[in-house]
Amino acid sequence: MNNTESKRSRVFIKKAFQGRFILGVFALILLAGLCSALLIYWMTGGDLQAQAQSAHVSIVNAAERLGVSILIGNVVAILLAGGIAVGGVLYASHKIAGPLYRFETLCREVGNGNLDTVTQLRENDQLQELAGAFSDMVGKLRGSREQRLHLIAEQRRQIERCVAENPETLSKSQQDALASLAKLADELEKL
Repeated sequence: MNNTESKRSRVFIKKAFQGRFILGVFALILLAGLCSALLIYWMTGGDLQAQAQSAHVSIVNAAERLGVSILIGNVVAILLAGGIAVGGVLYASHKIAGPLYRFETLCREVGNGNLDTVTQLRENDQLQELAGAFSDMVGKLRGSREQRLHLIAEQRRQIERCVAENPETLSKSQQDALASLAKLADELEKL
């Protein structure tokens, strides 16, 4: 969120989110590999058996050998595709989880009253529009706070001027009202 490009020091930023994302993609690859293996086995198994019977050649365990070779091929393909997918998913999830993590910390800062935060994501991170909207929101909150503080300061000057100009001509109720207004201004300033 600062202007300098920085490398992430942690691989897993939001462990639960990234873990579910990776497991989901890997399960999808595994399911696709198993479906293709079953489809190939089903489609070619009948042909091999028919050819073996028509040629009167005894092919022992042809279907089993075909199944093992399909299984080995699919396991290798699944592991290779899974490794590539995990790397890709990890990279893609960084582009989402990183900004989400940053927004969580920014929300805590703004919730604690720090309106001087700057929301800026790296160039290729996702959620750029949200970062812009968040910056606009914090800017508007900062403007409202400054306007409120200005109004409170103006009211405080008027109260002090009233007290300084005519302290002896003010009744007890007026003095109490001015003291209450001064106390209210103090409390509003703390917000």
